[in-house]
Amino acid sequence: MGSFRRQLLWVGIACFGIACAGAQPAKPVEPAVIPWPGDDLQPIATLDGPAIVAAHAALEEALKQFPKESMGQCAFSAQALEVIIGQEAGWYFARVNRRVDRCPGFGPGVTGLETDWFELYAISPDGDITRYPYQP
Repeated sequence: MGSFRRQLLWVGIACFGIACAGAQPAKPVEPAVIPWPGDDLQPIATLDGPAIVAAHAALEEALKQFPKESMGQCAFSAQALEVIIGQEAGWYFARVNRRVDRCPGFGPGVTGLETDWFELYAISPDGDITRYPYQP
C-alpha cells in the first residue's frame, strides 16, 4: 500500500475512533401521553370521505405555491392555512385561507406577508383538481 494511502487509512481510523469515543448513548424516548377524550368527542366538523380527500388535495396544491426556501417556517406551512370546502353539482370547491395568526410570534400588525391571501380550487367528481385562474 502506498504511503499516502496508508496515511489516509490511519487518519480515517483515528477520526473514527475519536467520533466513536465522543458519541453519547441515545436517551430513551418516552412515549407521548395521549389525552384520549372521555365519552363525548367534541367534533370540529363532520365531513364525508370525498370532502376530506378534496380538502387535502387543495391544501397540498396551496402548499406548492409557497417558495421552497420558506419550507419549515410556520407562516408557509399547513399550520397557517385553513380549508373551507363546499359542494355543488358533484364538484367540490375548496378555498384555502392563510391564517398566520396561528403561528407563534404573529398577530395584529403582521408586516411583510399577504394576510388576505387565498387560493380557490375545483375538485371534479373524478378527483382532478384545478386552481382558479385569477393569478398567473
